[in-house]
Amino acid sequence: MEHSHNLPDDFLKLCQGVTAKRPKAVIDHILKHGFITTEDLKETYGYNHPPRAARDVREHGIPLETYRVTGSDGRKIAAYRFGEISKAVFSRASGRTGLSKQIKDELVKIYVSLQGV
Repeated sequence: MEHSHNLPDDFLKLCQGVTAKRPKAVIDHILKHGFITTEDLKETYGYNHPPRAARDVREHGIPLETYRVTGSDGRKIAAYRFGEISKAVFSRASGRTGLSKQIKDELVKIYVSLQGV
């Protein structure tokens, strides 16, 4: 059952641009099945901390909605699906990004000059 047919092309390009293993596994699973549970992440993909995998996806600018479902053992577990697509961040920079050397140098200048005040 393919769930990516009604998603905008630019959103699909953003999803396909993710190459890191953990968020890519989550995205591909959601594209194929429409959602992924913490149980899927633990048992199918072997991730011991499923919320971390969801956070990785969010760090790439892809909105996820968290909701509750019943797991195979009857307990309530988290499930994730794509959130509001309009909140997606369509930019080149994704994930955790460091400050550029230029920004670092400017910050050092500012704080060094403030120390003399």
